[in-house]
Amino acid sequence: MSAPSGVAIHDPDVVLTDLALALLGAYLGWRLARSPGRGTMTRSGAVIMGALASAAFWGAVFHAFFPAGTATRPGFVAWIPVVLSILVVAAALLEVGLRVAAPRLPALPRGAIVAAYAGAFAAVALLVDESYATIVRFYAPTVFLFLVVAGRQAVQSRSMAWALIAVSLAISVVAAALQQARVSIHREHFDHNAVYHVLQGIALVLLYRGFRRVPEGLSAPAI
Repeated sequence: MSAPSGVAIHDPDVVLTDLALALLGAYLGWRLARSPGRGTMTRSGAVIMGALASAAFWGAVFHAFFPAGTATRPGFVAWIPVVLSILVVAAALLEVGLRVAAPRLPALPRGAIVAAYAGAFAAVALLVDESYATIVRFYAPTVFLFLVVAGRQAVQSRSMAWALIAVSLAISVVAAALQQARVSIHREHFDHNAVYHVLQGIALVLLYRGFRRVPEGLSAPAI
C-alpha cells in the first residue's frame, strides 16, 4: 500500500487497526480524565488509556514504515516509544493492583516497588532484548495481578464495575494468547496483529466503563 506521497505503507491491516485503537484509547482516556467526581481510580484509568493509545499510535508508525523491525537503527528508535508506552501501562496496572490488594502498604514502599519494576523493564527491554516477547514477559504479570484483584473485587463486593474490568483484562489475555499463537483471519489482509487490535478495542471499551463506575476507596484482601 502506498500513501498519496508515494511512501510505501507496510502491513496496512495492522496499521489501520492500530490507528483505530489509538483513537479509541485517546478518546476514552480523555473522557475518563474529564469525568465528574474523578478520583485516584479514574485518574489511573486515564493514564492507562492514554498510554495504550500511545503504544497503538507508535505501533502503527513502526509497522507502517519499518518493515525490517528493530534490525535497523531507525527501526529500533521507532520502537522505543512503543516500549515506553507499554511500560507506563504495566507500571500503572502494578501500582493500582498493589494499592487495591494491599491498602495498608504505605505509599513510599509501593512507589519503590513500582519504580524498581519500571527500571528493570526499561533496562532489559532497551539495553538487552527489545523483542516483543521480552515486553510480554514484563507486561503479562501486571495484567494477571490486576485481573486477580479485579476478579476478587467483583466476586466479594458484587461490583459490576470490577466485573467489567476483570472481563476486559481477560479479553486482553485471550487476545495476547491468540497473537502469540499467530491466529489470523487472513494471513495478508487481516493477520494475528490485526485480530489482537480488534479484541483490544473491545477490552478498552469495557475497561473504560469499569474505571468510570468503580467506587473510590474500595480494597481487596491481600494476595
